Amino acid sequence: MLALPLWAQAPDTALPIELDADFSELDRRNDRLVFRGLRVRQGELRLFADDAEATPADFENSQWTFRGNVRMQAPEASVTADRAEMSIAGQRLGSVRLTGSPASFEQAGLGPALPTSGRARRLEYDPATGIMLMVGEAWLTDGSNEISGDRITYDMRNERVTADAGEGGLVRLTITPPEREQGPDDPEEDAP
Repeated sequence: MLALPLWAQAPDTALPIELDADFSELDRRNDRLVFRGLRVRQGELRLFADDAEATPADFENSQWTFRGNVRMQAPEASVTADRAEMSIAGQRLGSVRLTGSPASFEQAGLGPALPTSGRARRLEYDPATGIMLMVGEAWLTDGSNEISGDRITYDMRNERVTADAGEGGLVRLTITPPEREQGPDDPEEDAP
C-alpha cells in the first residue's frame, strides 16, 4: 500500500510550529494575521509562500490563504501552486485547495517505483480520506503511464484513479509497456 505523504497527513500537534517571515502583522481588532515571505516548519513538513493571511489569528481553528510561489515539501512529496487555501481545526489540517497555472504535486514512489505526479488548474486535497481531486486540464502519471481529462480523482491510500472528460471532451490514457530485454531467439528489428 502507498504511504500517505507527510504533507497529506494531519500534522503531529505535539511538534512545535516554527514560523519565519520577512514581515508579519497581527490585527487584533479584525482577528487576522498577515505575513510576507513566509516559511513554516512543523516536523518534516515545510511550507513557503510570498504572502499569507489567517483568520481568525490562531493556529487552533482558522482559515489560511497563501499566495505567490506556494510550495509544500515533505520527504515523500512536494506541491507547488500559485495560491492555496486550507482550514485548520483543532490544530489539524483540514481540506486544502490549491490553484495555479497549473498547480502540481509529486509523490515519491515506494522502493523502485517511479514517483506519481499530477497537475491541474485546481487541486483539492482531503487529508481525512486521502483523496486528491484534480480539476481543469488534469493530468496524472505514475512515471510511465498517463491519464488526462477535465477531472481526475486520485485516491492516494488505495492507489485508485477515476477520470471524467467533462462536456464534450475525452479521457485520454497513454499506457507504456515495460521495456523488455531482447533475447537471443528474438528477431532483430530493422531500423527504418
